[in-house]
Amino acid sequence: MRHDLTPTELAAELASHLTLEERAIVDAAGYGRRIGFGERPALLVVDVTYGFCGNTPKPILESIAEQRRSCGQQAWQAVEQMAELIEKARLSKIPVIFSAMEDPSSPEYEPGLWGAKNRRGVEDARARPSNTGDNQIVAEIAPRPGEMVLAKNKPSMFHGTGLLPYLIAHQVDSLIICGGVTSGCVYATAVDGFSNNYKIAVVADASFDRVQTPHWVFLVDIDMKYGDVVTTGMAIDHMKSLGS
Repeated sequence: MRHDLTPTELAAELASHLTLEERAIVDAAGYGRRIGFGERPALLVVDVTYGFCGNTPKPILESIAEQRRSCGQQAWQAVEQMAELIEKARLSKIPVIFSAMEDPSSPEYEPGLWGAKNRRGVEDARARPSNTGDNQIVAEIAPRPGEMVLAKNKPSMFHGTGLLPYLIAHQVDSLIICGGVTSGCVYATAVDGFSNNYKIAVVADASFDRVQTPHWVFLVDIDMKYGDVVTTGMAIDHMKSLGS
């Protein structure tokens, strides 16, 4: 997906994943109104770790063979866009907040029902040297000293973390969200952000999923009900406007 799509082109891309009847239903029901960016955003970078990206860009099935959660080349393409977003956010003094799943070898790790939904989940309980770096954020967008990195056990960045108190303390009014996976942790974070009355913008080309059908379905759902789906170019233009 191009990061320089116009709003009209992006709307057409999202609509292409619905049938003609579904488009008519959405329009008749009034969904999809644009809410716009806020004036005091924070950039949330969701779970962009080696476990979800793979150690190097590889075709998805090759990458999954090594790391079951990996999203392969799709993830690394999104990382390129995230690097631009993060750079501009830092220049614009916008808080950049990262998350990573709690490492299975940590005493704070609580697996819950993750393993119940994946027959390879037993691998998470093995604290092997080969997988101890899975929850490390990839070097291309590594957090700088002083930037918050939240360890979490559940999909949403809000669940069981200090994210909400931080946002309140820093008077944040909106969230720009990127990372992975779109149908899981990005979606859950967007819905929880909306539920806490933050304006939501999810950056489509800076988000990734291992399967493209849910990637687009969940982007469409977010754009219908919970926030705006945008491109890297749109998000950067907004960041630039805040500094002018």
